[in-house]
Amino acid sequence: MIMKLLGTSKTSTDNKITIVKDVAQKLNIKQGDIIAFYEDEKHDIIIKKAVLKLE
Repeated sequence: MIMKLLGTSKTSTDNKITIVKDVAQKLNIKQGDIIAFYEDEKHDIIIKKAVLKLE
């Protein structure tokens, strides 16, 4: 699998990160959106915009 680096981010003292502009645009992330973090079977971390279903 070929991976393309979209940017880097540095953690703050309380482990907060800033989502780089290219990633935010690709995930269609806006202020206040919820981001989900997943771990796959190879222990890679996957970041996705969370989609919440209201019932």
